[in-house]
Amino acid sequence: MKLIKLRTTFGNRLRFCLGVAMILGFFAQGLVTSANAQTERAKRPRTVSESPAAEVTIVLNEQFLNSFLDAMFTRLREPEFPLSIGHKSNDADDQSVLSAHASLRPSEGCASVIVLERERNGVKTAVHFEDGQMTAPLAFSGTYSAGLLGCLSFSGWANSVVTLEFDRERQAIMARVTVRDVELTGIPRLANSILIDLVQNSIDKRFNPYELFRADQLSPTVPIKAAGGSLRLRAKEMRPEIVPGAVRIQITYEFERVG
Repeated sequence: MKLIKLRTTFGNRLRFCLGVAMILGFFAQGLVTSANAQTERAKRPRTVSESPAAEVTIVLNEQFLNSFLDAMFTRLREPEFPLSIGHKSNDADDQSVLSAHASLRPSEGCASVIVLERERNGVKTAVHFEDGQMTAPLAFSGTYSAGLLGCLSFSGWANSVVTLEFDRERQAIMARVTVRDVELTGIPRLANSILIDLVQNSIDKRFNPYELFRADQLSPTVPIKAAGGSLRLRAKEMRPEIVPGAVRIQITYEFERVG
């Protein structure tokens, strides 16, 4: 009985050891196969698939834009630029005044300039969105060296419409101001039409086209240390749209590796 028991115990231990050896063998073979696979993957060039374009929408409402104008007028100086001569009237009296002005040098200490103001004569420079348009009343004042009439000080406001478009060559959102009408105060009637034309031409020439922002200003780089580099969100196209109470800008992005 003891002999039979010893043989049985030995047989069980032998089968156990063989089982453990087989398991270890399979495990080792799996490690070798996995290591070989990883080595093969490391040898193969890494394939980089192009990421699909992604879109982001930015909404700028009236409150934001008018707060920006407030900051410009309170923290910076009022925008100032020279009057541009571009008279188109056929009125003989107006032409004679313009000729007199052109033949004389500007009065000393009297620059022909227009100054954009926050508010003048009850009209406030602001941005409004209505009927699918962006309108902008522009309050201003200025001086004009009118030759024989001397140095004229004037003030008033201009009713204008602003259109937005994406310039692919410049890669920027551009604004264009179209002046519809001009109201002036504080000037002689004889010079009224001349100054209206000067103000309108000055706004057209000095503002247009105005670069609001460029695509590279909206293309941040995001560092991702755990992934060993950074991604640049490159804005490739921007589409502005006027909606009730705001302007909506849809930006199409591409992703680029940096570093």
